[in-house]
Amino acid sequence: MGYGGYFAYRYKRTYYRQYLQDDVEPYDSGHGQRLASMVPRDPSAFQENPFDDVVHPDDGVGADDLGFNVVYNPDLEWFKFSDRCINWTYTIDLDNLVFTVNGTVHLRLDNMPPDLEGYSYHEGGDVPVPQEYLCPKVDLWPAPHFDTVECQQKYEALQPIIVPATEWGASPWNELTASQRFSIEITHYLLDKTSARFTYAYAPFIRIWRDIDEFCWNMLCASVPALPIVQEDKLKGLDTFRFLSCGSTSSHYSLGAYMMMCPLSRGNPFKCLSSDYCWVRGCLVTFCIHLEDPIYVAHEVEQMVQRMRRDGHHESVGIILSSQQELVVVAMDGPVIRHSPVLDIRTTPRGERPGRATDGRLILTYLLSPPLTVSPLPWRQSPTISAKSATGLPLEVLQIIIDHLDIWTYTSMCRVSRSIRSVCVANPRVGNYTVLRRVPGFMSIFAVRSVNNEFKKIKLQWWSRDGWVQWKAQEVSSDEFNKLKREENEQ
Repeated sequence: MGYGGYFAYRYKRTYYRQYLQDDVEPYDSGHGQRLASMVPRDPSAFQENPFDDVVHPDDGVGADDLGFNVVYNPDLEWFKFSDRCINWTYTIDLDNLVFTVNGTVHLRLDNMPPDLEGYSYHEGGDVPVPQEYLCPKVDLWPAPHFDTVECQQKYEALQPIIVPATEWGASPWNELTASQRFSIEITHYLLDKTSARFTYAYAPFIRIWRDIDEFCWNMLCASVPALPIVQEDKLKGLDTFRFLSCGSTSSHYSLGAYMMMCPLSRGNPFKCLSSDYCWVRGCLVTFCIHLEDPIYVAHEVEQMVQRMRRDGHHESVGIILSSQQELVVVAMDGPVIRHSPVLDIRTTPRGERPGRATDGRLILTYLLSPPLTVSPLPWRQSPTISAKSATGLPLEVLQIIIDHLDIWTYTSMCRVSRSIRSVCVANPRVGNYTVLRRVPGFMSIFAVRSVNNEFKKIKLQWWSRDGWVQWKAQEVSSDEFNKLKREENEQ
């Protein structure tokens, strides 16, 4: 079995592929460098579409005569259509005007680097290709694997109302609680460390693995405000089914939703209505690969409404969360169906928005906040609930008591009454620390108060165990913090 590669050109969503052997690397005199050198370096060559006259085999007839094999599957499955060991692939993509290396690095045809030498072409490489040579957005998503006409008819039969982001009732950053801000900040941190490879989820070798479902689940959990973070070594004695899982937990032995929800890696275009949805904070949640095409939005909304109606609720709110950090919110009020446009929940550049939070991120935070701590959707009536403390104690006194509770007692107190729970969730808990705020200049260092009423700083770190994110908090001494500040200033 030899080592080799593939060269292909892509035109009108069809690949024309040719096998490469021997020196297939993009360096020195390898095939990659030779193929890249064929691309004109004059940008004017791409100002008009010169490809209508491209000579290519018709319907595969005579393809072998030209040395190409026609691959009609528009997906990138052709990477694995061989028993050879494939190390490198190169595609001149005439649809997206890019020169693609290994299916994920997209060099602009109108601004190619002088040569391919010296760059890394894999995730986490030491010398990535400069951004000026890269195309930030390409359309390589596979065609829908469902009847798009039928899907559109079912969606239109719902007569949905599209509600803009500003009309869902989410609070702006300056009105968020400490718990809400904390959830956004740790989500920024988590996505910064884990989201890069899922940008390429259009490639089947990314989509087929369970970790894409795990990524969506981890993103969801980090986005839930006031969810206690408990280190693994402190879990003994806690009823983890009560506050660390959701979904199918009707018995002690049933699997949590995080073990059951795997709609993405399974690859079926239709959701399993029983296991591919779960309830989180009163919202019905599901995952999808992407929402860039309106037909996928219609498909996901229609399936979400199916599940809502199956559950028999008169009012429901649903969250459709994509691996591309996109969001669509669905609200059902009897026969009336509303949904948002596709909203971006990616972290914005520094200085662009308060808290680097998009409208989509603020809406997600609002919907996942503890019940009764936020107002209902603007078109729904607020329930009448007495704000009087069940204990008769002022809320300020309750706050002091709760801040001194260990994590075991804290999780029990959250279930005593609405008034006590509202105090418990006002500030996030990480083990025996109450989080006060993020330290400016650092993504993962927070000012906290311990149960002994000592003010400290902790560094929150994530680690993966079997794909599921777990968190570890480590105290940062004054000397360590000053060292970190010096290192940050030197960068």
